[in-house]
Amino acid sequence: MSSIVKTNVELFTFQRSKDLQQYSGDMYFFTELPNNEFLCVLADGLGSGIEAHRSAKAVIDAVKEDPAEELDSLMDKCNQAVSGLRGAAVAMIRVNFVAHTLTYTGTGNIRFYFMEASGKMSFPLSTMGFLSGRKQLFKLKQFQYKPGSKFLIHSDGLKLRKVRSYLDSPISAVHTGHSIERQIASVPEDDVSFVVGKFLD
Repeated sequence: MSSIVKTNVELFTFQRSKDLQQYSGDMYFFTELPNNEFLCVLADGLGSGIEAHRSAKAVIDAVKEDPAEELDSLMDKCNQAVSGLRGAAVAMIRVNFVAHTLTYTGTGNIRFYFMEASGKMSFPLSTMGFLSGRKQLFKLKQFQYKPGSKFLIHSDGLKLRKVRSYLDSPISAVHTGHSIERQIASVPEDDVSFVVGKFLD
């Protein structure tokens, strides 16, 4: 687990592998870009162990080549990167700190939740299927955010009930993350990863 305060967003990240194996099939990556944008990616390689890890790593490596690319282009590159591998579910968000927009895209069973400062929660569904090298079309969903808005991205290893109760609170992303962490088994039956963020003033 880790907590990080970036310029405009506070983050809490967590990862624990299935049965505490050496390799996790989940990987995440985030970066602040020079054009006042922020990118966060979570990849869940199919299955678990080394082969799932290779798929997730291929996704993250593809994103790192040029994280400033548009989300649909990044998804296409990630799709090509896992061709011949086991495949992966992927979710991405791009935040523009000037326009105060958050754009989401994803495929597979990674879940994304966005809680506005007003208390309205959205959870757009990802495109069905997973990245495998086959041609796909990816849906984009854009939101306006205000300081205090929160988001949560998690792999399917996290079984979280009453998500609203974790996000609809003025507490920090770190405290929210610790609350979610307490719901995770010390030796989980699946790889578990999540990123929770809160936009700052």
